[in-house]
Amino acid sequence: MAMVFRNLMFYLLLLLASMEVAAQPDQSPKVGWLVGTWVLCEDPDNSPKDSLQFNGDGTGMVIRAKGSIEFLHRHSGRSVSLLANANGYAIPIALSASPAYDQLLLHSDKTGNTASYVRADSRQVSGCGIQ
Repeated sequence: MAMVFRNLMFYLLLLLASMEVAAQPDQSPKVGWLVGTWVLCEDPDNSPKDSLQFNGDGTGMVIRAKGSIEFLHRHSGRSVSLLANANGYAIPIALSASPAYDQLLLHSDKTGNTASYVRADSRQVSGCGIQ
């Protein structure tokens, strides 16, 4: 009887563990998750408001009131690399995606702060501190 009880408990725990794994949200990004416009949502450093336009061909634009800057981009996993053309100088910019791939995070080594961008077509825009 004790053996049957142990086996039953083992299978019950195994079932519960598999249900826990199945209940975890899928954190892998959708194909083309980066393509589109991302707007500056939060920035502790109070930088001028801008947007990042990512195109499917690896090009993009930083869109600002003072003018736009072209860039090239690529990503691997949660890492997003930009190479911006600022007056003929190539400026590397490193961003990272949040675990849910719904924010782009830009960390400043200078200040230690992190700015965040969200997709312009997401519900998160309404909660942004920068309007």
